[in-house]
Amino acid sequence: MTLKTEPVTSRLGLRLRARRHAGGETASLTEEDHDNLHRFEALLSRTLDLLGAENAALDLGDIAAVAGLYEEKAQLLKSLELHQPCVEPFLREAGDHTARLRDLIRDLSDLLEKNGRLLKGMAEASRAILDEVDRVRSRQSLHGLYDKTGQLRPTEGSTRISRKTL
Repeated sequence: MTLKTEPVTSRLGLRLRARRHAGGETASLTEEDHDNLHRFEALLSRTLDLLGAENAALDLGDIAAVAGLYEEKAQLLKSLELHQPCVEPFLREAGDHTARLRDLIRDLSDLLEKNGRLLKGMAEASRAILDEVDRVRSRQSLHGLYDKTGQLRPTEGSTRISRKTL
């Protein structure tokens, strides 16, 4: 008994065939290609909005708002990273839609650069505060506990905040 199977064309094969039949030009994008481009544009727009909100919160010094945006920001950046390979081949082509994507990517790069500068400034300010707290502690204490004879006692743990924890 012999089973006859019909050849099955892969998804990639179907997409390549659709492009070939359309003439191989930029207009030969499949429906899935268009969906991927639109989905990536929507992701870029949402990420730009979120970064704008985070940068505004950083400018105001609203740490709670920045912390509240962290999860969504991480999720959007991960989604962008995962969807990038779907649209990257089309970014080299000319066209209104890809030109819009390139502009959004440029805007995203600018906002991420500003975001990095603001976060770096915030981290430096936190370090300066910790340094000042350490200096105040050093002035007010003899760096440890002493027994009744005046000898430094070994401590089990330190309650001192370390810069490494930041």
